[in-house]
Amino acid sequence: MNTHTLSISSTKEDIDSEITLNQIDLFDFTELTLDISNIYTEIFPTYVSINWGDGSDVFNPDIKIYRDYRNESIFPEVQKGVTPVTFSNNYTHKYYPSSYALKKSLTFKMNVGYVTGETLRLNVPIIVNSQSYYENVDDIDIIGVDLLNDSNNTSRVTLLTKKNNYVVQLDNKSFKDN
Repeated sequence: MNTHTLSISSTKEDIDSEITLNQIDLFDFTELTLDISNIYTEIFPTYVSINWGDGSDVFNPDIKIYRDYRNESIFPEVQKGVTPVTFSNNYTHKYYPSSYALKKSLTFKMNVGYVTGETLRLNVPIIVNSQSYYENVDDIDIIGVDLLNDSNNTSRVTLLTKKNNYVVQLDNKSFKDN
């Protein structure tokens, strides 16, 4: 499994605008960690809406205002200042490659609404690349050939992949149901 961290930050000037960040290229099955700790929160946010872009349900974390210091660390507040707990947490999502194509294109979208009625809109294009045949097996060497093709024997070719040393056997034996 691959991992990727998407860190999003914004400033006061970004509020009430739509921002498109650079494209992210993921490879195969990937767990994405979303870090929104640098989103502008001096104007109090009323909601966060996260659309992962892959058809899964839209995620709306509750805006938690206070921190329970008996159970939660004060370190994020010391490090970055007072902010709603929702923005101190990281969120994870798993992206899967396409089952039929080499590339799957989608768009991650996140909205942050503020008490002023303004909304910060963020878009991130994401490409999830699938493994190709070559990336799975690399090159193939022939390690055996049996060419006896009569009623008692079949022709068989045995191959060895360079990557992971898979053995592949091909034969022309036909199975008949009687």
